[in-house]
Amino acid sequence: MISGTQLLPLLIGAAIGVGGWMFGQRQGGSVDASVIQGIENQLRIAQEEIEILTDENESLRSLAQGGGEVAVPAEMIAQVEKDYGLHFISNPVVHRIATEELGYRVEAALESRLGPQGMDDRQEAYRRIGWLRAEDNLLNQLAAVRSVGAVGWFDEQTGEAWVTDKFDLKNIPDQAAMLRLLVRVLLNQHFPPAPSYPGDDAARAREALHAGAASGAETRFYAASARGIGFVPMNDAGAASRLLLALPDFIQGLTMFPVVEGKGLADTLFVKGIGEFSEGMRNAPANTFGIVLPGEDPRGGKIDFPEFPDEIYLQESAGYLGLRLWLSEMGDVGVAEEVARGWMRDGYTLFADGDMSSGLLWDVEFESKEIADMFETAAKERVSAMEQIDGSRFFSVLRTSGNRVRFLNLAEAETLEAFR
Repeated sequence: MISGTQLLPLLIGAAIGVGGWMFGQRQGGSVDASVIQGIENQLRIAQEEIEILTDENESLRSLAQGGGEVAVPAEMIAQVEKDYGLHFISNPVVHRIATEELGYRVEAALESRLGPQGMDDRQEAYRRIGWLRAEDNLLNQLAAVRSVGAVGWFDEQTGEAWVTDKFDLKNIPDQAAMLRLLVRVLLNQHFPPAPSYPGDDAARAREALHAGAASGAETRFYAASARGIGFVPMNDAGAASRLLLALPDFIQGLTMFPVVEGKGLADTLFVKGIGEFSEGMRNAPANTFGIVLPGEDPRGGKIDFPEFPDEIYLQESAGYLGLRLWLSEMGDVGVAEEVARGWMRDGYTLFADGDMSSGLLWDVEFESKEIADMFETAAKERVSAMEQIDGSRFFSVLRTSGNRVRFLNLAEAETLEAFR
């Protein structure tokens, strides 16, 4: 029995030999055309087998490199503990995984976090609100933006870190990635997530603060490297950047929120000292509004929904961030920010509407009538654009009180009367 590793050089050698014989025959000898055709077919088959064996060899190499755990340098652990005034409750675990498997693991973690049908219901709701396009796939895009081009990823479900088979601690960017992961593990141990899923906006706020703190540690590491050895990271214009630009504005906004607003708040807490930082993490904002405006009066809380005529699939909050991203797609970022800063609370419901479809109701409450006026005007403009894209749906914007506005996207015209 000839193994794959033995067969590959044999096939290459045979192909080269036959190719040389054919060249000699065409130069000085004569040979039947059918013989030449048969040899060419054999060469083609041999080339296909070479390609298959090459792919299998790459897969085996990837698997061999993946698996197991990565030894974390003791000096990096000590540095992280010193910077944050905290000690690891248990030794940080960093797993190694094949690069091509990372995306699947991220997908599994996202689905597990939201429970059965959680991701599917959100995809449906996000399309009804207008955050996603018809061709978008929420799970695939969220997983891709976390895994494409990445050498490391933190799993909030398990509190453990993962690096790919491309990870090498000799490289300064990979050292920075390891530091970022260690910060996530440390903070997760001392300020763990709630036992049950807190809701989308609350989860985004927590992710923003924790990921922002880790991003700040990475930035400080690069600054120290630049002072010490002159290393300055190059701007990444690779696959990850190209992917982000191809994603819908909503996914881009979710991705950048921890890097910008989350990091801004975490950096502010960090420079105030270890005590202030720990206190800020312990009493972290409960929503994305608090990440951006931490000194403002608290916002959020449950909103009273009307009675729904049929089965409810999902009830969630868009929050400050979801509202801002919804409005900013219309092009006026200034108006989007002004209206979002006036957010008090909101809630949307995805429910059965008709035999084979769903409807969505989204109520938003603002701090003043003037802000509600601005949102109502913007929402009506957005509805006009959505009606041109999908003329089979029934859209409406209603003023339910002085500072509360309702957005509707329905499958049945009769349902509209129930919510007026």
